[in-house]
Amino acid sequence: MTAMLALPAKLNHEEVASSKNANWLEQARLAGWQIDAAGLQTFDSSALALLLDLRRKAVAASASLQVHNAPARLTQLATLYGVNELIA
Repeated sequence: MTAMLALPAKLNHEEVASSKNANWLEQARLAGWQIDAAGLQTFDSSALALLLDLRRKAVAASASLQVHNAPARLTQLATLYGVNELIA
């Protein structure tokens, strides 16, 4: 079984764009589009933007992105932005 892509504890605009995490697409693809959000503690809407972009890429690859262990605040933020199906 392929290991999930574990999101870091901090995921904001700077973290999403940083060179150490620049290869989100490849990491998600290698993880079978399975994302583990359990470690997320500090994040902003950039985390949702990343997940939405990964979902678009997964759909283009005839796959579906699965977000596991989403913290309640991430689910609330997704609902606020009207993208709660991303986390469901």
